[in-house]
Order: sequence, then structure tokens, then C-alpha cells
Amino acid sequence: MCDLIPYDRRYGDGVIAVVRAVHDEYGFSWDEAGYHRDLYEVDRAYLRAGGAFWVLVDGPRVIGCVGVTVHDAANPAHDPQGDVAAERPAGFRYCELHRLYLDSAYRGRKLGRKMLDAALDFGRAHGCTRMIAWSDVKLPHAHRMYLDAGFEQCGSRICDDPDKATEYGFWKEPL
Repeated sequence: MCDLIPYDRRYGDGVIAVVRAVHDEYGFSWDEAGYHRDLYEVDRAYLRAGGAFWVLVDGPRVIGCVGVTVHDAANPAHDPQGDVAAERPAGFRYCELHRLYLDSAYRGRKLGRKMLDAALDFGRAHGCTRMIAWSDVKLPHAHRMYLDAGFEQCGSRICDDPDKATEYGFWKEPL
């Protein structure tokens, strides 16, 4: 049985192993000091910043992960729908999905959706009305999951990762 639990430092190496395995599977580059630094500093990047990070475990083994950050007009994120802060009333809060990865041996069991739902629930509980997500164009199964969960695909960007990959934008509103 697979359990989704809050991140704890003891799972750090397992999180990095899962994300790195998926990167290897798709031929993505790894940049520990730059683009992937958040995975080495989960407490700082997610937890102390008011967000959340979970690990999906099968017994003691990490098989997946997902993070979420919360934003408002004073702390905007890049939104595929444009400048959210300029278009929304004061107090508008939204969240951004990060690092949803699943070990390839566990795909097709709705475990990715389990992690996505936890992130959506966190956003709702923290007063967010929109979630945004960015996903590499090489990940069509993730795109289908977002669309099936009620997200709309909108826009694209060049990611700041080492490969300068193209990503599609997705948003869901209301949560």
C-alpha cells in the first residue's frame, strides 16, 4: 500500500533518486546547484515558505513526490494566464504545483492523481482559488492527468532548466 505523507528530511535522498530517475528516463539534464536546488533544500524552498511537500512511499521506499507554493499579489509566480496580481482583487491567493514525479514502476495506478489531489486540497485549505502548473512538453501523460482534473492548458514558456525546455502551462480555477 502506498501512503502520501508530509516530507521529512529522512526522505531527501529518496526524493532526489525518484526525480533523477525520471529525468534520466526522459533525457533531462541535472543541475544540483541551480534548477534542482529546491530538492536539496525542501525545508527552505517549500515548508518555511508557507508551502507544502509530500512524499509517496511504498513501505520505506520513496516512489513519488509533489510540492506546492502559495502566492499572492506581493509574491507573484509566472502564470500562464498572464499577470494574476494585476487582474485580481487584493487578497487574491493562488498556488503553484511543483515537482510531481512518480517512479515509472508505479504509473497507471492513479497515484499521480492522488498527489495532485493533495496539492489541490492544500491550496483550498490555504485560501487559494487558482492553481497553476508547468509541465515539459515531453510529458503527455501528466498533461492528460491535469486536464482530467479540470485544468485548462494555456500558454507555454521556455523553462530555466539546463535544457531550456519548452513547458506547457496549465491552470485550474476555481479549486
